[in-house]
Amino acid sequence: MRIVIIAEVYLPKIDGVVIRTLNLIRELQHNGDEILVICAESDNKVDSPAPRKEFPGFAFPMYPEYRIGIPDRTLPETIRDFDPDVVHFLNPFAFGFRCYDILEKSRLNVPTVFSFHTLYGEFVKRYGPPLRSFSKLLWWLTQGYHNNACLNLTVSSTTQKELQDRGFERVKLWKPAVDSNVFAPDHRCDQMRDFLRGPNRQNRLLLTVSRLAPEKNVEFLANVLKQVPDTCLAVVGDGPLRKSLEKTFKGLPTNFVGYLRGEELAKAYASADGFVYASETETMGNVVLEAMAAGAPVIAPDAGGIPHLIQNQETGLLFEPGDSTNAARLVERALSDGDLRQDLIKNARAFAVRHGWNDAAMQVRLDYEEAIAEFKRGRRMRKTRVLPRVTARALVMGFRAASAMTTRRTARRKLST
Repeated sequence: MRIVIIAEVYLPKIDGVVIRTLNLIRELQHNGDEILVICAESDNKVDSPAPRKEFPGFAFPMYPEYRIGIPDRTLPETIRDFDPDVVHFLNPFAFGFRCYDILEKSRLNVPTVFSFHTLYGEFVKRYGPPLRSFSKLLWWLTQGYHNNACLNLTVSSTTQKELQDRGFERVKLWKPAVDSNVFAPDHRCDQMRDFLRGPNRQNRLLLTVSRLAPEKNVEFLANVLKQVPDTCLAVVGDGPLRKSLEKTFKGLPTNFVGYLRGEELAKAYASADGFVYASETETMGNVVLEAMAAGAPVIAPDAGGIPHLIQNQETGLLFEPGDSTNAARLVERALSDGDLRQDLIKNARAFAVRHGWNDAAMQVRLDYEEAIAEFKRGRRMRKTRVLPRVTARALVMGFRAASAMTTRRTARRKLST
């Protein structure tokens, strides 16, 4: 099968969506399929497992790691030359929506699959006014584009139901997956444990792995940590809120260690006494599944797609969203109740081992075949209605103008110093 993946985010950025994309590509290639990735251009070149066609872009003003590509008229000819059996729009938003409209306008009729990985309409609320007011607009815009597809995928049954309730059509589940050989309890390491604890070498060790951005709600963990004695927190990750969060956690036994990847990240999970998470807007929670595989008992909010992974009291502990006292009580239980702790580790590990990348990718391949069948039955690429199309274009223009303004401000600041 020949597959084009139009990726809203891609290398060198690494997050849960990119990890899922890379594993999908590798498993499909192992099956003998050919892949072409369409993505935004980046200044930092990182080897891709599949050939890619990049388009110039700009940094999203509030999150510079996310680059918004600007597709042009070479997109249809690139895809015609590749001659795909199906086109997968992976987590489409500003770039993906514009790509869809360009392809449809060129009359390039191909089977399409959209996959939904980010609750854009929900996490925008975390950025405060005036962005909070865009929530309904983003849900409406996303639904309009997704319903053009032959088939929609999402990564948890919780999100699947929410999308269906909001009027999204033909929504199927893309199974959660993790590499349980990479993320495993036997990667526990005393040196990594000491590194994560920093100066708090005598304390029990909690770990969180997160992008440091408003939608991840990391500041919530400060109130949790205050209520759990003799315990420190290691924060793995980086992002636009790092400096602000370092001020929030000042005086608390917290160590911000930045990004860890690969073997180092696997060691971090396995070396922690527990994994605590705060985000309430996850479609699934890739880091939650990695922690489960690695033997770190998980304490996380009963929100978003996380309950799809965690069976409360069996494979992890779920707290009431926003309730730091409830979260702290569950953290203490996970750290101090030996029998509960061992049950959580054993059950979570068994769940993770059953969810490998190959099974998830082969299910997606079957979904591609279903989309192709839908296309043959007459579900062709539909022209996006005028208002969503104009809105998508206006969003890109607005983001681009804001990015240019941010660049000018940064340049002036450098000149003044």
